[in-house]
This record gives sequence, C-alpha cells and structure tokens, in this order.
Amino acid sequence: MRRVSISVLFLTVLFLFTTSSFAQTEENFHVMHIQTWKMKSLPTGDDATAFADMMKRQATVVNSDSRVLRSYVLRHFWGGDSRDLVMVAEFNSRDEMFAFYQDLGSLLEKAYSKEQLDKDDMLFSKYVGEHGDEIYRVVNDTRK
Repeated sequence: MRRVSISVLFLTVLFLFTTSSFAQTEENFHVMHIQTWKMKSLPTGDDATAFADMMKRQATVVNSDSRVLRSYVLRHFWGGDSRDLVMVAEFNSRDEMFAFYQDLGSLLEKAYSKEQLDKDDMLFSKYVGEHGDEIYRVVNDTRK
C-alpha cells in the first residue's frame, strides 16, 4: 500500500511540474482571480435589496468587458463559515487581468454616477470586512 501511495504521489508531482502543464501560450494559459470577503453581518430589509442591486451593477460592468472570460459572485451555501462572499473572474492571461483591474475604476465611473458609486461603497463597507486575493492558473487539460 505504501508503494502505491508513493507512486501516486510521484506521478501527480510529475504531471503538475512537467513543462507541458506549465505551457503559457495565450491559447491555453488562463488565470483565475479569487477574492474571498468576510461579511460583517448580512444585510436585511432595504439594505438587502440595495446590496443585491449593487452586486448586479458591478457584475454588469465586469461582465461587459471582453477581457473577462467568466465571472461569478458566490454566496455561502453550505459549510463552515457562512460569512463568505467570493468573487471569481477568469482571464486569458495575467497581463489582461492586471489591465482590466487598472481600468475597472474608470469603467465603473463611466457606467454610474459618483453619487451611486459613493452609496455603493458605503453599503459595501457597512457589511463587508476583511478579504483575501489569490491568483490561480488553470492546469491545462483539466477543465470541463
């Protein structure tokens, strides 16, 4: 049994670190930006409606940009920490991701008034606390 475990571990390491799995051509090297936010509390009443509308407005701007291949906003469904709010965005490359985030502020400013953006910022700050940012690469030939 120990030999099987070691063999599986060796083959996994070999697969993950071969040059073909690290190929970084524009056609097959996607990156995922994952932001995990912790809710301070859940919005209720009018704030819950306003929070949902804010998330939809932001998603409209993000999803309209051609550099974003896919994006999702995820809320906790089941598991250990019900405070999670997760934002996922997929890009063709790291450069496209960084360029998009550099432009995001101006894209939002073009789409919505300063007053709306200020209200959204206040609402977001009221309910959302600490966060983490991670960037992952997609392992070739593993995506459905």
